[in-house]
Amino acid sequence: MTNLLAGLFDIVVAAAMILVFFRFMLQFAGITAKDAFAKPIYRMTRIVDVFGRIFPTLGDGRINTASLVLLFLLRMIFIWGVLGMMRINSQNIGLFYMPEVNLAMVDYLSRHFSPVMMFFVAAVTLLIDFLRMCQYIIIGSFIGGWVILFTQKMPAIFGLLTLLSEPIIQPFRKVLPATGMLDLAPMLGFFLIILLETLVQTVGVYLLTL
Repeated sequence: MTNLLAGLFDIVVAAAMILVFFRFMLQFAGITAKDAFAKPIYRMTRIVDVFGRIFPTLGDGRINTASLVLLFLLRMIFIWGVLGMMRINSQNIGLFYMPEVNLAMVDYLSRHFSPVMMFFVAAVTLLIDFLRMCQYIIIGSFIGGWVILFTQKMPAIFGLLTLLSEPIIQPFRKVLPATGMLDLAPMLGFFLIILLETLVQTVGVYLLTL
């Protein structure tokens, strides 16, 4: 029964966070609800609009702070649920899917709990997951580029991933010299985001265990 509850809780919260993440990225990329693939996400994340009455959008409407606040609240709920399961049995942490460093931080939090520490762990683990999702978007757009190259067709899903990746890749494209058809910006962006993720993990663990 515990396994079932933990699995359902994990899936529901993870699905909600993924939807809200994509809602944030859609607005960040300037993709409106008129897009066929974006429309369902906008519909399923209407709660973001409710939060938007309190938290403003920045950057000409592209940075949706309501989405970020909702993501943070969902992460807090997730950690609270994991800690609740661990109070029943500390081994229950293994029932939840998390990157290894997130797992270690939540485990440390369970043994040295404080509200401030929970806030910190939620913020750091959310940032780690956010950076990881950005990597997946870049990978998806990169694969899409090769699919288009060999098939001479633009599948709608890959077109959407390409649009989502543009705000992430564009800053790197500006600093790189022109290389013709070979676009090095996705690779540079991908590896720099990995380095940033590693830095966040290292600093987060260090500060947590001070």
